[in-house]
Amino acid sequence: MSTQDILGFASQEPSRVISFPASQYLHASTASPGSGSISTGLPRLDEAISPVSLDESPEASGEDVTRGILCGHVTEVFGPPGVGKTSLALTLTSNALREGGKVVWIDTTSPLPKLRLKSMLSKSLEASESSESSEHLVDNLIYFRAQSLPHLLALLLRPPKGFPPEDTKLLVVDSVSGPFPSYFMGPSELKSRLAQAKVTDKAQVQWLMNRKWNVTSELANQLMKLAAAQSLAVLVVNQTHTKIKGQPRATLTPLLAGGPWENSVYTRIALYRAFAVDDDSGAEPQSAPRSVRYAEVLKRGGKSVTVRLDENIVPFTIESDCLRGTDTNQPSRAVAPQPTEESLRVGQRKRKVEEIADSQDEDDSDQEFGWINGDDTSLLEGPADEDS
Repeated sequence: MSTQDILGFASQEPSRVISFPASQYLHASTASPGSGSISTGLPRLDEAISPVSLDESPEASGEDVTRGILCGHVTEVFGPPGVGKTSLALTLTSNALREGGKVVWIDTTSPLPKLRLKSMLSKSLEASESSESSEHLVDNLIYFRAQSLPHLLALLLRPPKGFPPEDTKLLVVDSVSGPFPSYFMGPSELKSRLAQAKVTDKAQVQWLMNRKWNVTSELANQLMKLAAAQSLAVLVVNQTHTKIKGQPRATLTPLLAGGPWENSVYTRIALYRAFAVDDDSGAEPQSAPRSVRYAEVLKRGGKSVTVRLDENIVPFTIESDCLRGTDTNQPSRAVAPQPTEESLRVGQRKRKVEEIADSQDEDDSDQEFGWINGDDTSLLEGPADEDS
């Protein structure tokens, strides 16, 4: 059996670098928040994503200005299952359609709940006393089903003519990380497959180790290019996995990550439920109602939010036709703060081969622990000597 048959890899063609004029991205980044934003349906979250700056005129900060995720940029929403990622995407879709724009929805995991979307549109139109119908607005929704990673990459990297259509205001990918696990195995499984195929060439091993990050980089660049060139908002729904090493405690982090991906994300929103927390008064641990979720802004304006503030944590509930904010107390200790670069360097070490991917949650953890390209190649050749 050939190496290609065992590993399932087609070729080792180098990753194509996508470039576009910097002036396009600069023009999109300087767009006014009012004319290029889509509301999340939660006013407090809109304000946390794009707060009113001190140098804005009173007219720009009035009630008529819509705030939310910015057009011309990539917004990432991540969280564990059942916290409302798709519900938030549906709310943004409903608001974008109601404003007269078109929406492109790319589905990779679960079908688009069109009945729920129509219900959201009907309620918003009824509240605004609009004469339009939800059926008419839904006609501006363009739906694609990407059944695998090659389908998703082909649609985004080699788009058909007229994609995205003119007047598109929002592009949703739900979920962008869904197809990746079935195409990129963890280090432990890759080591076993390489040993079975008797692959010893270091250049080939290094290429195989870097394939996922090359694909992620190309996908991130293309999403950023689409957002800037078409002046539309790109919303990517990212799944999570557990990160333990290098963290003060087990932490949920986005499944797709890495330098190029981080650079492409302009706004990041984490969704989660609150666990029981201890009260300083010594009372029994209290927890918010299970129906309450939290949306926390972790990155805005292309910069990470290093200090956790109450105004960046928005509690909300999910109803059949909308998202509704609540007055629940903020879970100040329910979620671990985002670690800084200095804290990640402390106590960081390279793991031995037998420690790699010792649980399902630690698959594909080669990038999480600071391994550089080429350095992890030796791990596939066997454990290092104890004296080294």
